[in-house]
Amino acid sequence: MPVTTISFADDATLALSIVLFLLGLTGLVTQRKIIKQVFCLKIMLQGVSLALIHAGRLQGDLFLAQSMVISALIVEAVVIAVALALIVNVYRHYPSGDVDDLTRLRG
Repeated sequence: MPVTTISFADDATLALSIVLFLLGLTGLVTQRKIIKQVFCLKIMLQGVSLALIHAGRLQGDLFLAQSMVISALIVEAVVIAVALALIVNVYRHYPSGDVDDLTRLRG
């Protein structure tokens, strides 16, 4: 197995994926509006996708990494579609869109 050296571009890609994930996580925890939380979730998922591609490049198996990212994008599209449907229902009952108001829901 050949030994590969890690270049500055590899470090920058890994750092960018970590920054994207942490930025999304911070926004997900701190934001109160549900639409902003969905955007932050999307940012987190983009960081994970970038990290998957980076890991595949380092391991030398880009086909596996690309298939994992495509699968992740399909799951992400389904999650975003369900989240947007929930957002529409939240805004119907609570026009402010504040997630703290959702504690009053009964079901």
